[in-house]
Amino acid sequence: MTYYRLAPFIQEFIYSQGWTDLRPVQVEACRVVFDTDAHLLIAAGTASGKTEAAFLPVLTRLHEDPPATVGALYIGPIKALINDQFDRLTDLLKHAQIPVWAWHGDVTQGQKQRLLKTPKGILQITPESLESLLINKRADLTRLFGDLRFVIIDEIHAFIGSERGAQILCQLSRLAHLTGSQPRRIGLSATLGDYGMAEDWLRSGDDRPVITPQLPANQRTLHLAIEHFYDPKLVVRAQGDSRDAAFHPYHLHLFNQTQGRKCLIFANGRSQTESIIATLRQIASAKHLPDVYHVHHGSISAPL
Repeated sequence: MTYYRLAPFIQEFIYSQGWTDLRPVQVEACRVVFDTDAHLLIAAGTASGKTEAAFLPVLTRLHEDPPATVGALYIGPIKALINDQFDRLTDLLKHAQIPVWAWHGDVTQGQKQRLLKTPKGILQITPESLESLLINKRADLTRLFGDLRFVIIDEIHAFIGSERGAQILCQLSRLAHLTGSQPRRIGLSATLGDYGMAEDWLRSGDDRPVITPQLPANQRTLHLAIEHFYDPKLVVRAQGDSRDAAFHPYHLHLFNQTQGRKCLIFANGRSQTESIIATLRQIASAKHLPDVYHVHHGSISAPL
Protein backbone atom coordinates (compact mmCIF):
# COMPACT_ATOMS: atom_id res chain seq x y z
CA MET A 1 0.00 0.00 0.00
CA THR A 2 1.40 3.39 -1.03
CA TYR A 3 0.66 5.03 2.31
CA TYR A 4 3.07 2.73 4.16
CA ARG A 5 5.89 3.50 1.72
CA LEU A 6 5.84 7.17 2.70
CA ALA A 7 8.08 8.64 5.40
CA PRO A 8 6.69 8.33 8.95
CA PHE A 9 6.29 12.10 9.35
CA ILE A 10 4.23 12.17 6.14
CA GLN A 11 2.03 9.34 7.40
CA GLU A 12 1.46 11.31 10.60
CA PHE A 13 0.63 14.44 8.60
CA ILE A 14 -1.89 12.56 6.45
CA TYR A 15 -3.52 11.14 9.57
CA SER A 16 -3.64 14.54 11.30
CA GLN A 17 -5.26 16.11 8.22
CA GLY A 18 -8.02 13.51 8.23
CA TRP A 19 -7.26 12.20 4.75
CA THR A 20 -9.13 8.94 4.18
CA ASP A 21 -6.88 7.89 1.31
CA LEU A 22 -4.43 9.15 -1.28
CA ARG A 23 -5.77 10.46 -4.56
CA PRO A 24 -5.08 8.50 -7.76
CA VAL A 25 -2.57 11.08 -9.01
CA GLN A 26 -0.64 10.78 -5.74
CA VAL A 27 -0.59 6.99 -5.84
CA GLU A 28 0.66 6.98 -9.44
CA ALA A 29 3.31 9.62 -8.78
CA CYS A 30 4.63 7.61 -5.84
CA ARG A 31 4.81 4.52 -8.03
CA VAL A 32 6.91 6.34 -10.64
CA VAL A 33 9.28 7.94 -8.13
CA PHE A 34 9.68 4.81 -5.99
CA ASP A 35 9.82 2.14 -8.68
CA THR A 36 11.54 3.79 -11.65
CA ASP A 37 14.36 6.19 -12.46
CA ALA A 38 12.31 8.11 -15.03
CA HIS A 39 11.31 11.73 -15.11
CA LEU A 40 7.68 12.37 -14.16
CA LEU A 41 5.01 14.56 -15.73
CA ILE A 42 1.92 15.18 -13.60
CA ALA A 43 -0.90 16.73 -15.61
CA ALA A 44 -4.11 17.17 -13.65
CA GLY A 45 -6.76 19.74 -12.96
CA THR A 46 -6.90 22.35 -10.23
CA ALA A 47 -7.29 21.01 -6.66
CA SER A 48 -6.42 17.49 -7.84
CA GLY A 49 -3.58 17.09 -5.34
CA LYS A 50 -0.76 17.21 -7.89
CA THR A 51 1.51 19.35 -5.69
CA GLU A 52 1.37 16.73 -2.94
CA ALA A 53 1.75 14.06 -5.62
CA ALA A 54 5.18 15.47 -6.40
CA PHE A 55 6.37 16.27 -2.91
CA LEU A 56 5.21 13.24 -0.92
CA PRO A 57 7.49 10.72 -2.68
CA VAL A 58 10.32 13.25 -3.11
CA LEU A 59 10.33 14.08 0.60
CA THR A 60 10.25 10.39 1.40
CA ARG A 61 13.35 9.80 -0.72
CA LEU A 62 15.15 12.74 0.90
CA HIS A 63 14.20 11.41 4.33
CA GLU A 64 15.43 7.88 3.56
CA ASP A 65 18.72 9.00 2.03
CA PRO A 66 19.55 12.58 3.10
CA PRO A 67 21.59 14.39 0.43
CA ALA A 68 24.75 16.29 1.29
CA THR A 69 23.47 19.50 -0.35
CA VAL A 70 20.13 20.94 -1.40
CA GLY A 71 18.21 17.83 -2.40
CA ALA A 72 15.26 19.24 -4.34
CA LEU A 73 14.91 22.38 -6.42
CA TYR A 74 11.40 23.75 -6.95
CA ILE A 75 11.05 26.25 -9.81
CA GLY A 76 7.83 28.28 -9.84
CA PRO A 77 6.71 30.96 -12.29
CA ILE A 78 5.83 33.66 -9.74
CA LYS A 79 6.72 34.66 -6.19
CA ALA A 80 3.12 34.35 -4.98
CA LEU A 81 3.02 30.67 -5.94
CA ILE A 82 6.37 30.07 -4.24
CA ASN A 83 5.14 31.77 -1.06
CA ASP A 84 2.00 29.63 -1.07
CA GLN A 85 3.95 26.42 -1.57
CA PHE A 86 6.47 27.51 1.07
CA ASP A 87 3.70 27.77 3.66
CA ARG A 88 2.27 24.39 2.68
CA LEU A 89 5.64 22.67 2.82
CA THR A 90 6.59 24.32 6.10
CA ASP A 91 3.46 22.85 7.67
CA LEU A 92 4.17 19.42 6.20
CA LEU A 93 7.81 19.45 7.31
CA LYS A 94 7.41 20.83 10.82
CA HIS A 95 8.23 17.40 12.29
CA ALA A 96 10.96 16.51 9.78
CA GLN A 97 14.63 17.33 9.52
CA ILE A 98 14.24 18.72 5.99
CA PRO A 99 14.39 22.53 5.78
CA VAL A 100 12.57 24.45 3.05
CA TRP A 101 13.91 27.71 1.67
CA ALA A 102 12.39 30.40 -0.54
CA TRP A 103 14.68 32.55 -2.67
CA HIS A 104 13.37 35.63 -4.48
CA GLY A 105 13.48 39.40 -4.21
CA ASP A 106 11.27 39.57 -1.12
CA VAL A 107 13.35 37.10 0.91
CA THR A 108 15.75 38.75 3.37
CA GLN A 109 19.51 38.50 2.97
CA GLY A 110 19.68 36.86 6.38
CA GLN A 111 17.53 33.95 5.20
CA LYS A 112 19.58 33.59 2.04
CA GLN A 113 22.81 33.58 4.01
CA ARG A 114 21.50 30.78 6.23
CA LEU A 115 20.90 28.65 3.16
CA LEU A 116 24.34 29.45 1.76
CA LYS A 117 25.90 28.53 5.10
CA THR A 118 24.02 25.23 5.43
CA PRO A 119 22.69 24.10 2.03
CA LYS A 120 20.16 21.39 2.81
CA GLY A 121 16.57 20.48 2.05
CA ILE A 122 14.38 22.11 -0.59
CA LEU A 123 14.99 25.40 -2.40
CA GLN A 124 12.03 27.19 -4.00
CA ILE A 125 12.94 29.79 -6.60
CA THR A 126 11.83 31.62 -9.76
CA PRO A 127 13.75 31.28 -13.05
CA GLU A 128 15.00 34.86 -12.73
CA SER A 129 16.29 34.37 -9.20
CA LEU A 130 17.90 31.08 -10.20
CA GLU A 131 19.70 32.90 -13.02
CA SER A 132 21.02 35.45 -10.55
CA LEU A 133 22.12 32.68 -8.20
CA LEU A 134 23.97 30.84 -10.98
CA ILE A 135 25.82 34.00 -11.96
CA ASN A 136 26.57 35.53 -8.56
CA LYS A 137 27.25 32.34 -6.58
CA ARG A 138 29.09 30.35 -9.22
CA ALA A 139 31.87 29.38 -6.83
CA ASP A 140 29.30 27.92 -4.41
CA LEU A 141 27.21 25.94 -6.88
CA THR A 142 28.83 22.56 -6.25
CA ARG A 143 28.49 23.06 -2.51
CA LEU A 144 24.85 24.11 -3.00
CA PHE A 145 23.68 21.60 -5.60
CA GLY A 146 26.35 18.89 -5.86
CA ASP A 147 23.97 16.23 -4.52
CA LEU A 148 20.76 17.57 -6.06
CA ARG A 149 18.29 14.70 -6.57
CA PHE A 150 15.10 16.29 -7.93
CA VAL A 151 13.99 19.35 -9.89
CA ILE A 152 10.27 20.13 -9.65
CA ILE A 153 8.98 22.58 -12.25
CA ASP A 154 5.52 23.94 -11.54
CA GLU A 155 3.09 25.21 -14.18
CA ILE A 156 5.25 23.89 -17.02
CA HIS A 157 2.51 24.68 -19.52
CA ALA A 158 3.41 28.34 -18.91
CA PHE A 159 7.06 27.66 -19.80
CA ILE A 160 6.85 25.40 -22.85
CA GLY A 161 7.79 27.30 -26.00
CA SER A 162 8.60 30.50 -24.12
CA GLU A 163 11.82 32.38 -23.41
CA ARG A 164 11.49 31.59 -19.71
CA GLY A 165 11.13 27.92 -20.55
CA ALA A 166 14.28 28.00 -22.67
CA GLN A 167 16.01 29.79 -19.80
CA ILE A 168 15.06 27.01 -17.36
CA LEU A 169 16.38 24.28 -19.67
CA CYS A 170 19.61 26.21 -20.09
CA GLN A 171 19.92 26.60 -16.32
CA LEU A 172 19.44 22.88 -15.76
CA SER A 173 22.09 22.13 -18.36
CA ARG A 174 24.53 24.53 -16.71
CA LEU A 175 23.84 23.03 -13.29
CA ALA A 176 24.44 19.52 -14.61
CA HIS A 177 27.72 20.59 -16.22
CA LEU A 178 29.00 22.43 -13.14
CA THR A 179 27.96 19.89 -10.51
CA GLY A 180 28.25 16.65 -12.46
CA SER A 181 24.75 15.58 -11.36
CA GLN A 182 21.65 15.03 -13.48
CA PRO A 183 18.65 15.15 -11.13
CA ARG A 184 15.29 13.67 -11.97
CA ARG A 185 12.73 16.15 -13.23
CA ILE A 186 9.10 16.38 -12.19
CA GLY A 187 6.80 18.64 -14.17
CA LEU A 188 3.47 19.86 -12.82
CA SER A 189 0.83 21.13 -15.18
CA ALA A 190 -2.84 21.71 -15.71
CA THR A 191 -4.50 19.21 -18.02
CA LEU A 192 -2.65 19.20 -21.35
CA GLY A 193 -3.81 18.56 -24.88
CA ASP A 194 -0.41 17.32 -26.10
CA TYR A 195 1.45 15.22 -23.56
CA GLY A 196 4.16 14.34 -26.07
CA MET A 197 5.28 17.94 -26.48
CA ALA A 198 5.40 18.44 -22.71
CA GLU A 199 7.36 15.21 -22.24
CA ASP A 200 9.88 16.23 -24.91
CA TRP A 201 10.34 19.58 -23.19
CA LEU A 202 10.76 18.04 -19.75
CA ARG A 203 13.42 15.53 -20.87
CA SER A 204 15.40 18.07 -22.93
CA GLY A 205 19.13 17.35 -22.67
CA ASP A 206 18.66 14.02 -20.90
CA ASP A 207 18.10 10.51 -22.26
CA ARG A 208 15.88 9.24 -19.46
CA PRO A 209 12.23 8.64 -20.36
CA VAL A 210 9.32 10.67 -19.03
CA ILE A 211 6.35 8.85 -17.52
CA THR A 212 2.97 10.56 -17.54
CA PRO A 213 0.49 8.60 -15.40
CA GLN A 214 -2.81 8.05 -17.19
CA LEU A 215 -5.39 8.96 -14.60
CA PRO A 216 -9.06 8.02 -14.58
CA ALA A 217 -11.42 10.79 -15.52
CA ASN A 218 -12.55 12.84 -12.57
CA GLN A 219 -16.23 11.99 -12.38
CA ARG A 220 -18.39 14.71 -10.89
CA THR A 221 -22.12 15.08 -10.49
CA LEU A 222 -23.42 18.50 -11.43
CA HIS A 223 -26.83 19.75 -10.39
CA LEU A 224 -28.35 22.36 -12.69
CA ALA A 225 -31.42 24.41 -11.88
CA ILE A 226 -33.02 27.38 -13.61
CA GLU A 227 -35.06 29.96 -11.72
CA HIS A 228 -36.81 32.81 -13.51
CA PHE A 229 -37.78 36.14 -11.96
CA TYR A 230 -39.55 38.86 -13.90
CA ASP A 231 -38.21 41.85 -11.98
CA PRO A 232 -34.92 41.33 -10.10
CA LYS A 233 -34.99 44.78 -8.51
CA LEU A 234 -34.89 45.56 -4.84
CA VAL A 235 -38.35 46.05 -3.33
CA VAL A 236 -38.06 49.37 -1.52
CA ARG A 237 -41.26 49.11 0.52
CA ALA A 238 -40.24 47.50 3.82
CA GLN A 239 -43.55 46.82 5.50
CA GLY A 240 -44.85 43.66 7.10
CA ASP A 241 -43.88 41.50 10.01
CA SER A 242 -41.27 39.45 8.17
CA ARG A 243 -37.78 40.78 7.45
CA ASP A 244 -38.01 39.05 4.08
CA ALA A 245 -40.90 41.31 3.07
CA ALA A 246 -38.40 44.09 2.37
CA PHE A 247 -36.57 42.10 -0.30
CA HIS A 248 -37.41 40.74 -3.71
CA PRO A 249 -37.67 36.92 -3.95
CA TYR A 250 -34.83 37.04 -6.50
CA HIS A 251 -32.35 38.29 -3.92
CA LEU A 252 -33.73 36.05 -1.19
CA HIS A 253 -33.25 33.05 -3.45
CA LEU A 254 -29.63 34.02 -4.09
CA PHE A 255 -29.08 34.58 -0.39
CA ASN A 256 -30.47 31.18 0.55
CA GLN A 257 -28.39 29.45 -2.12
CA THR A 258 -25.18 30.96 -0.77
CA GLN A 259 -25.60 30.02 2.87
CA GLY A 260 -22.93 27.72 4.27
CA ARG A 261 -21.20 27.06 0.95
CA LYS A 262 -18.66 28.50 -1.45
CA CYS A 263 -20.39 30.22 -4.35
CA LEU A 264 -19.68 32.33 -7.41
CA ILE A 265 -22.35 34.74 -8.64
CA PHE A 266 -21.94 36.01 -12.19
CA ALA A 267 -23.78 39.20 -13.10
CA ASN A 268 -24.16 40.98 -16.44
CA GLY A 269 -22.22 44.10 -15.53
CA ARG A 270 -20.37 46.00 -12.83
CA SER A 271 -23.39 47.96 -11.64
CA GLN A 272 -25.53 44.84 -11.38
CA THR A 273 -22.74 43.08 -9.50
CA GLU A 274 -22.52 45.93 -6.99
CA SER A 275 -26.30 46.00 -6.60
CA ILE A 276 -26.58 42.26 -5.96
CA ILE A 277 -23.81 42.22 -3.37
CA ALA A 278 -25.17 45.32 -1.63
CA THR A 279 -28.57 43.68 -1.32
CA LEU A 280 -27.16 40.38 -0.07
CA ARG A 281 -25.28 42.32 2.58
CA GLN A 282 -28.49 44.06 3.60
CA ILE A 283 -30.25 40.72 3.95
CA ALA A 284 -27.37 39.33 6.01
CA SER A 285 -27.49 42.38 8.27
CA ALA A 286 -31.26 42.10 8.70
CA LYS A 287 -30.89 38.45 9.68
CA HIS A 288 -27.91 39.20 11.96
CA LEU A 289 -25.66 36.97 9.89
CA PRO A 290 -22.03 37.67 8.93
CA ASP A 291 -21.16 39.54 5.76
CA VAL A 292 -19.34 37.00 3.60
CA TYR A 293 -19.89 38.71 0.25
CA HIS A 294 -17.12 40.15 -1.90
CA VAL A 295 -17.04 41.86 -5.29
CA HIS A 296 -14.59 41.16 -8.09
CA HIS A 297 -14.62 42.95 -11.44
CA GLY A 298 -12.95 41.60 -14.53
CA SER A 299 -12.64 43.25 -17.93
CA ILE A 300 -13.50 41.18 -20.98
CA SER A 301 -12.80 42.43 -24.49
CA ALA A 302 -15.81 43.44 -26.56
CA PRO A 303 -15.35 40.73 -29.26
CA LEU A 304 -15.73 38.05 -26.59
